[in-house]
Amino acid sequence: MSTLLLIAEIGSVHDGSFGNAIKLIDLASKCGANAVKFQTHIADCETLPTAPNPSYFSSESRFEYFKRTSFSFDQWVELRGHAHNLDLKFISSPFSIEAVDMLESIGVDAIKVPSGEISNLPILEKLSYSSRDIIISSGMSDWKELDLAVDVLSAVKNLSILQCSSIYPCPAEKVGLNVIREMQERYNRPIGLSDHTLGIGAAIAAVTLGAVVIEKHLTFHRGMYGSDAAHSVEPH
Repeated sequence: MSTLLLIAEIGSVHDGSFGNAIKLIDLASKCGANAVKFQTHIADCETLPTAPNPSYFSSESRFEYFKRTSFSFDQWVELRGHAHNLDLKFISSPFSIEAVDMLESIGVDAIKVPSGEISNLPILEKLSYSSRDIIISSGMSDWKELDLAVDVLSAVKNLSILQCSSIYPCPAEKVGLNVIREMQERYNRPIGLSDHTLGIGAAIAAVTLGAVVIEKHLTFHRGMYGSDAAHSVEPH
């Protein structure tokens, strides 16, 4: 990977609105990103109606939220097509084996293993046979877990690894830029940063250290409902 891949992480900021998802892709293009990333949740395959609720879901359960904000197969295909029409790569994170199958069928450009799934060996083993580009995020992992994930995915031709601190928002002193060069030497793969800070300084610094993938959450406004908007960057 010789050029910078700048990923606008849309995640679940669309809040289940297909129109918002389309407009967020438009926004990512206008802001200069060259890829958009979503999250593919299939509630019945990854959680239970009785699962504990995060504090930011005060009016609905986690299960209900994933149900309400999910898209149909045809809608995913349309979102991918819209991104491609704007010359954006289309990426998503699966949270179940079934979601991996769906993303493969949709024809995404890359699949990202989110931090919370880095030790989910069934998903990693499934992805080890994929011809897609694979990106993994290191948040919440120690070296042993990350080494195992990279080893399981060793047959993947285009595998990128992102330094990530799973803190929302992440204070500057905990970004872990010092790990980027260690990752480069340890894995000999393209290295990047999944940046949860509120500014853009950490991402710029990461590029000066050799990062070739940058992921930033993008929102219309930080006051939007949901799990991602509050720590996302706004268009300006």
